[in-house]
Amino acid sequence: MTTKRHTSALIAALVALAIVAQTGAIALAQSSNPPVAATTPQVPQPDEGGVNWQGVGYGAGSLLTNVVYIPAKLVYAILGGLVGGGAWCLTGGNSQTANTIWRSSLGGDYVVTPDMLAGKEPIHFSGPTETAPVTPDSTTTVQPIAPPPANASMPSMGTAPGSAPASSGPAPMDRGSGSVGHPGALPDTSIE
Repeated sequence: MTTKRHTSALIAALVALAIVAQTGAIALAQSSNPPVAATTPQVPQPDEGGVNWQGVGYGAGSLLTNVVYIPAKLVYAILGGLVGGGAWCLTGGNSQTANTIWRSSLGGDYVVTPDMLAGKEPIHFSGPTETAPVTPDSTTTVQPIAPPPANASMPSMGTAPGSAPASSGPAPMDRGSGSVGHPGALPDTSIE
């Protein structure tokens, strides 16, 4: 029993010593350093101790607006995150589609400030909807098709390779890879 009392007394003494040491260090630090100017400007105060009623009104208005705005924005953001994930899955991993949805729903302002109510700053409920253009990188497997040189002759669809073309008109961009011999049939587009 006495061991428990001694242990409790020792812990209490150490806690008290830590508090006193911390308080003394703070007091010493405050008295030895000259006051430092604040880096952020102070809000202008009215003359003669008056009250800035306009600022109070905008502050109270933003508080009341945020009671409705914040939950609505959070619901919009959560649903947009889920819909963006679903769109990514349904499009086979198309990140551009998902990012458009995510940027719109997860972006924007989550809090209305007094400056927004005063008209000094715009309120953005949703984020930007435009997407950045996709830049090709080295991992892209599909390469753009360059048009044939102007002086190159290409065989027409009805002639064998290596023979002279039937007409001197421009060659199609797909180099005749459409359906051949079946004018009414659609080309096979399966990937299997």
